[in-house]
Amino acid sequence: MRGLDDMYVFKMVVDHGGLSPAGRQMGVAKSTLARRLSDLERRLGAPLFHRGPRQFVLTSFGQECYRQCARVAAEADRLLALAERLQAVPTGSLHVIAPPYLSEIAVEQLATEFALAHPHVRLHFEASALIFDPRFVSADLVIYPAFEALPDADIVARKLITSPFALMASPDLPGVDALADPSGLAAMPCLGFGRKTTEWLWRLRRGRETSVVRFEPRFTTYHLSALLQAARQGLGIAALPLDLCAQELRQGRLVRVLEDWLPPPVNIFAVYPGGSTLTTAARSFLDMLVQRLPGADFDVPHTPRGRVEHPGKSGRGKRSG
Repeated sequence: MRGLDDMYVFKMVVDHGGLSPAGRQMGVAKSTLARRLSDLERRLGAPLFHRGPRQFVLTSFGQECYRQCARVAAEADRLLALAERLQAVPTGSLHVIAPPYLSEIAVEQLATEFALAHPHVRLHFEASALIFDPRFVSADLVIYPAFEALPDADIVARKLITSPFALMASPDLPGVDALADPSGLAAMPCLGFGRKTTEWLWRLRRGRETSVVRFEPRFTTYHLSALLQAARQGLGIAALPLDLCAQELRQGRLVRVLEDWLPPPVNIFAVYPGGSTLTTAARSFLDMLVQRLPGADFDVPHTPRGRVEHPGKSGRGKRSG
């Protein structure tokens, strides 16, 4: 069994790009991981890595070993998940990642309720503005916002909700009340949701009409709460989720801009690798999300029909490993 453990250590080191990040993820000292990899190489009789001061490159033998170890680890995970499903109650650990704005309005409360209802589950809930590829993070479930079809064929997604977006601004923003059509947006200060290197644009639709508006944002961020604050303070026009802005609209601190012209809505999915089996805890948490969030849908495998796209950015999706 020690050999199998060391194979898992080897896989984690490769997946995370080095001893230090793997050690942080596993909670194991870097020196311990190095020693176990050396023991594995000694038993196998060949080096797995090219050694160098700042080098992390697999040998040809190491590449083949990694493919085999990945298969062994996947089979072991499936076996453990099968054993867990036979238990009457969810147990073990559960790691869930969700975008901050959805966390604030819904998932945080559900996570707390889940933890109270399942005392034998150790739940780690993480809010992150980054978009994670579920195949390359240790999370059991990733709550994933997508404005287009999901990009990868080997993940499984369960649609939770569709969140409509709209253009928003402070009522005090000069010129906002005089806008008559999307062409006028180019002369207005605008705000962007996405990476700072993005080619910024809005794809707006009114019925069957479409309009593409390119702009140079004066403020950009991956945090929708920061984008909301910037719009509220009068920095410019932003594409924001309607549910996030409901209170601001009621109180008059934000107004809809070109109300008939809408950016694409975001579909919120719970995603996980297609080759993985959900644990009892993960399945129970997913069932709670589906039951409690409005508009939930069913599990669907994905084909590579499009790219993830954010409002206010071009069609290049971001994946994080």
